[in-house]
Parts: sequence; C-alpha cells; structure tokens
Amino acid sequence: MINYKIQPELCSHQWKITLSFMQNNHLPIDLRLPDWVPGSYLIRDFSRHIMQIQAFCDGQAVALEQLDKSRWQARGQAGAWQICYTVYAFDLSVRGSFLSTERGFFDGACLFLQVGGRENEPHHIELQQLPANWACATALPCVAEHHFQTASYADLIDCPVELGQIEFLEFKAAGIPHRIALSGFYADFDRARLLADVQKICETELAMFPQPAPFAEYLFLLHVGDNIYGGLEHLSSTALLADRNSLPRYGMKDADDAYTQLLGLFSHEYFHAWNVKSIKPEVFAPYDLHRENYTEQLWAFEGITSYYDDLFLARSGAIAPAAYAKLLAQTITRVQQGKGRLKQTLAESSFSAWNKFYKQDENSSNAIVSYYQKGALAALCLDLLIRKKSGGAWSLDKVMQQHYRDWIATRQGIPEKQWQVRCQDLTGLDLHDFFQTALYSTDDLPLAEYLASVGIELSWQPLPRSHGGGVADEIPADTAPVGDFGARFKQNADSITLSQVFNGSSAENAALCPQDKIIALNGYACTDFAAQWAQLAIGTQARLHFFRAGVLHETVITVQAAEADTALLVIRDKVLLERWLAGN
Repeated sequence: MINYKIQPELCSHQWKITLSFMQNNHLPIDLRLPDWVPGSYLIRDFSRHIMQIQAFCDGQAVALEQLDKSRWQARGQAGAWQICYTVYAFDLSVRGSFLSTERGFFDGACLFLQVGGRENEPHHIELQQLPANWACATALPCVAEHHFQTASYADLIDCPVELGQIEFLEFKAAGIPHRIALSGFYADFDRARLLADVQKICETELAMFPQPAPFAEYLFLLHVGDNIYGGLEHLSSTALLADRNSLPRYGMKDADDAYTQLLGLFSHEYFHAWNVKSIKPEVFAPYDLHRENYTEQLWAFEGITSYYDDLFLARSGAIAPAAYAKLLAQTITRVQQGKGRLKQTLAESSFSAWNKFYKQDENSSNAIVSYYQKGALAALCLDLLIRKKSGGAWSLDKVMQQHYRDWIATRQGIPEKQWQVRCQDLTGLDLHDFFQTALYSTDDLPLAEYLASVGIELSWQPLPRSHGGGVADEIPADTAPVGDFGARFKQNADSITLSQVFNGSSAENAALCPQDKIIALNGYACTDFAAQWAQLAIGTQARLHFFRAGVLHETVITVQAAEADTALLVIRDKVLLERWLAGN
C-alpha cells in the first residue's frame, strides 16, 4: 500500500505531504512527479513547485539524490519509508493545485510522487487538519471520512479534489447518479434550470453510446469566479472553471451567450469520458507523463468532441436550432479569419500541440490552426459526408459507437493514421480524398456543400471582425465592405495597445508591431479607436502616432477592405436541419 497524508498550510499556499510505504528489499527507491497532466498537452514541470523534500527509513534520514528535474532516488533498504515534501499551490487552473484560506484544489498529477515499480498497488490518501467548515468533493473512492483509496497510481491522479465551501446539486441521468459540486462566490441563480439542462445533455450523450457507460457515477467540479474559463476531463469527473455570471438567472427564457458557453463546457468535458478517456490514441495507452506523447490524432479526440459539445446542446433541447446555427457560424468564422489555417494542417496542429498550440504568442493566429475548432468543422463535414454517401445508413455517431465497443473489448488505443482506416472499414465508404484534404492539406473545407445537405446556406461577408459570425433571415444582397484595421488590441483610456497583427493587413503593411501603443489617429487621442477607425473610408490614408519601447513614432496607414471571411448562415429547410440535429 502506498500512503499519502496531506495537510494544508492555508496562508502560505503550501501542501505538506508525507508519502509512506514499506520496503521489503534493498532495491533503490525511485520517486517521480509527472511533467504534464492528461488532457493538457504541455510539459508543465510540476516539480518546480516542490519546495522541500526529505527521505526517512525507520525514522533515520536517508540521502535523496535528484536525478533530473522531476526524479529523485535513494539507496534502497528494507523498512518503513517516509518521504516528506512541501508543494507550493497557487495555480488557479483546472490542471494544477491551488490553496488559500477560501478553497483548496488539486489535480493529483501535480501533487503525488510516484513510487517506481509500485504503480499498480493500492494508493491511499488521508486529508488532515482541514478547516472545520470545509467540505470535500472528489470522485476518489471514499473508505472513511477524509480517507480515499484507489487501485493504482493512474486511478489516483485521475480524480481531482475540491475543498472548501461547496454546494452540491444532484440528479440522475439514465439511472446513473450525477453531482455538481459548486464552489466560489456567486449570486442566487436558477438551480432547477441548470440541473434540468445538464441532465438532458448527459442523458443525450449516454443514449448515443452503447452500455456500459465508462463510469458508475459522475462528478462535475464547477468553480466560478471572475472572468475565468476552462475544463479538464477525467474518467468519472471533470474540473470546470467559469465566470459566475454564466450561471442561469431566474426568468431566463432562451439561454444567453454566457450560459450557453457554460453548458457547452459541461457537454465537452462529459463527452471526453468516452472520447479520449476511453477511446484514445495508442500513444496514450498508457500515458507516459514524463515526456511528450506525440500524435496526429488530437483532431479526432478534441476536434470531434468540440463538434459534439455544441451539437448535444441542440440535440438535447437545451438550446434551439437557430442558437446552434449561431454557434456554428462563430466557429466557422474563427477558423476562416485565422491565417494559420493556410500554413498548418490539422495533422500538424495535433502533432505540434506541445510547442505551438499550448505555447501561443502574438504570431500564433498567423501560424497555426486550432485542432479544436477546425477539428470540429472537419468532424461536421465528415458526419454529413458519411450520411450522404451511405444514404443515411451510417453517421459519425455510429462510427463513434463502434470505436467505443472496440475499446470495451480490447482496451487498445488507436494507432497513428488508423482512425481514418477504421472509419472507412466500418462504413464501407471510400473517404480517402476527404481525409487527405481535411487532415493533410491546408485547403479550406467544403462547408457550404455539406451544410446545404442539412438545409443551411453559408455565405461569406466582408463584415467587421467584431461581428464574429451569426444567423440571418436572408443573405444580404450587396454588403458594403468595411475597413479592417487588421490587429487585435486593448483599448486604454486614451490609447490602444496592440496584441496581435494579422498577416497582409492594414496594420502589418503600416509596419505596426505587437505591443505598439497607439496614442493618436489623425491627430486625435484614441479614446474609442474602433469607432474612430470605422469613420475612415476604404482606400484612404491616416496618420498614426505610437510609442514603441518608449520611443515616439509616426506612420501612415492605408485602410484596407475587410475580407469576406465572416460566416452568415441562413436556415433554408428547418425540417432537414432538425432531423440532423436529432441524430436522424
């Protein structure tokens, strides 16, 4: 048995941890901490938060030798071992650990040292000296109050823990107990609405896949705060962060944008219980948490999940078909407006997630494409293509169902490039050309063609970048193009600070750079730059004064027309659309 005792030091944001075990031989003691957490594809060097570490055997100090950034070794001897270490915790995310006088949270990968060679033994946790008014929410199997035990180290780090003031909301979906553990500070809200909508989403996802579900019960850890957002999947739970204003207010009729985004987060991370926690790339079975695990298949696990997360909002009835179409238009627009789509394929985006997608900078929109967003659109096209070519006999739903059956039967991950092969073998369809275009080229996806098959017309319009895409009753007959500045910026009191400059844009052609602070447009202070820019006619020139690294500069900028890269969708056939959204 591997044992951990965890004691919080609230004011210093530190976890005091004692790892103990019996050793009956003289083999070296090897200790390691994961360098990344499954579902978040970046080497995070969690060991940097270990402040102190000491080893003892039978009460006597034993020298620990650090072999690399996250590995320690001691000369082996039989006896009762204790490893005492302190971990700093102030990472307000779903993938780290956080501790304050108000709450505690940890993902086990960043806290629990792994004892080499003993990963498949039972692991026991005891939480000690918690504040009297703190509750605990976790999917860890509970054996006594504040005592938990798992069958292996992998199971141990797959159950995050939330501590503090927690409100528990409960429901059943397909007979399976579900809980929402809500923490943070928030106003009163419509709990019945949240429970009903999340229940419908869960029941719809459970109904899509064959039984048994990957879990016997499920826990949503939802922490709300100020302007936060994120989620990380686990097999029988998920950690979520959301803005407190996204909780549904009383009297809300149709879900507003913030609440829709929250429901999408629930939907996305829940779907991962099947797609990536069960069905997964071969390289993830098992994970090697001490180095990068490269795969071209993230498009199939994050992209397909991103396709279904919004789709299940509509299929469950949590949002209306028109609201789904708006979400779809926004995704299409985001992909189209990124110049990175012309430089990086979906397969490349998946493979290079470790050093590109998860390490984005001011040039990322020009250099990379999101395997989440373009992956979702590729999944959309694939679903509609399969339905069309099979005459409705097959769909992406059925492909995913068979992938899950295969996982249940074999527990084997999918080898590289075999997702596409399996899809073609299952459906009996020749999809080679589609996969070559969608995954291995930078060609735009044939969205207009496939959307037309479900009653949606796609039109590209030269609208302001801030529009973001949406749904229209009709396609505008003649949309007058607007001037596009071609950069993202932060509006200050009387200036703007550039954060990204897009390739080929007005801003780039005027030699502007990220971090430039523009103080004047045609001699006037930039108190509302977007409105001031909108008054300029296409083709005209304007003077900009700006500071770069503390030095005043001047440039002339020519107003270029916005590209026709904003998606407007018109629902032409509601029957076709609703049939597809229902999964038929």
